[in-house]
Amino acid sequence: MATYSQLPGTMNFALKRGDDFSAVVDFDGVSLVGYTVTATVTSLVTGSVVASMAVTVVDAAASTVNVGLTDTQTSALAAGTYGWRLDWIAPGAANRAALQGLVEVYA
Repeated sequence: MATYSQLPGTMNFALKRGDDFSAVVDFDGVSLVGYTVTATVTSLVTGSVVASMAVTVVDAAASTVNVGLTDTQTSALAAGTYGWRLDWIAPGAANRAALQGLVEVYA
């Protein structure tokens, strides 16, 4: 019997407080046509959302998205470690975490 995991992938990143941040993510073969994609940065202490990331589908058929934070958003983050999560909703399907990881913010 084949097994299938729906656990999200892990992607960690680091950024400097006050800088713009942007990263292109390639889901390698998962067509994102019709998908809704969102991403957030959360406090590891409280679990609350501390920033909503901008998400742009670069090429839905080629499964690439760009996630980012503005310099204003990163300036509002204290130096430290946060969590982040990228969710997608496939057409007619439930919300699913696709990526998660840690964000290191440096002063």
